[in-house]
Amino acid sequence: CGHRPCCIEIMNKPLPPVNQRVKQIFERVVEQLKEVVTEFEITQDELHAAGDYFNRLGQSGFCRSLIDVALAMTSVDATARTQGSTRPNLEGPFHRVDSPVRDNGDLFDLPPASGTPTVNLSGRITDAASGEPLAGAVLDVWQADHNGSYDLEQWHLAGRITPDADGRYALLTAVPRDYSDHDNDPIGELFSLMGRHNRRAAHIHCKIWIGGECVLTTQLFIEGNAYLGSDYVE
Repeated sequence: CGHRPCCIEIMNKPLPPVNQRVKQIFERVVEQLKEVVTEFEITQDELHAAGDYFNRLGQSGFCRSLIDVALAMTSVDATARTQGSTRPNLEGPFHRVDSPVRDNGDLFDLPPASGTPTVNLSGRITDAASGEPLAGAVLDVWQADHNGSYDLEQWHLAGRITPDADGRYALLTAVPRDYSDHDNDPIGELFSLMGRHNRRAAHIHCKIWIGGECVLTTQLFIEGNAYLGSDYVE
């Protein structure tokens, strides 16, 4: 401020090591986005509107959800390397650890409401390569009810089932309903602009555990559901 002589020392801090994978992915993404900006002649005002949208998205806590919606299944197909086996799928936000063991396969903690359709679901858990049952496998299941709601306080329609020696399992549960996730958040805002709904096709979540390792996370979809062809998770 001119009151006394002083000097400013500039310290050159060493840069952290370069993460080549992050660098390459960022540069490729920017390169592709520049092509989009050029193709659609996107204005600076539109870029700023996009930036404002991502600010709202971050504040809402739904950045990860939008990435999952747009890209997670592409990542599954690119990295799972599970040709010939059940296709992996998203875990979703409602899985909880330590669900109860259902020795009789009945997932109902509460009596089904009048008119609730139920289903006896059965199948086998096997090694995709050999066709043999997976020794020590445990089926971990959770789902929405027939109103499209998950029980996040108790364990209604969730539990673990141990297959028999031949890998066969059986469970009794409600037929889940499709549901909307993002009616009043930035993801729903984006879908509305694009004329898209935000409903998930009716499904049952499953994990296969062997010991403490999850070897498969997937979803079983309900035949005939109206949203099978347009589930918003791509």
